[in-house]
Amino acid sequence: MANPRPADEVWRAFTPEMLDALVPLYIAAYREQPEYGEPDADHAREYLAWLQRHHTYFPVVEVAGQPVGFIVVDAGWRDRAGQPVGEIHELLVRPEHWGHGLGARLLQAGLEHIRQRGLRRAGLWVGHDNRRAQAFYARFGFRPVRQGFWVRMEKKW
Repeated sequence: MANPRPADEVWRAFTPEMLDALVPLYIAAYREQPEYGEPDADHAREYLAWLQRHHTYFPVVEVAGQPVGFIVVDAGWRDRAGQPVGEIHELLVRPEHWGHGLGARLLQAGLEHIRQRGLRRAGLWVGHDNRRAQAFYARFGFRPVRQGFWVRMEKKW
């Protein structure tokens, strides 16, 4: 489903030294719908620090030495009922790189991580008005299970 990985795309495991470089990427990714992102760089940095503490998989994709996307997955997460779920806390791509398959490659890698951990369900939250993201996840088999300002989407296999 995804395009092959371009030769100039480098995948690295997140390290704390990357945190500050991810803030501008985060801000850029939410530029079109800021109501779903953090309000400023300081809050974005705090959120990214939270992600640093709540993941089992956090690859950062770089092109020409600059981060252009990442996914944060926690395969040790529990849903509201206490059931295990592979939680996708964040998936974002710099807007200039949208439409080239990077988001699909990140999502597929995250789903594979969840499968390798023995889980049979993945979940995520997406903004109610973020139709682009909802359609993206639906192409990979995610379905809405709860509606509100945030939409809960899940995929089972």
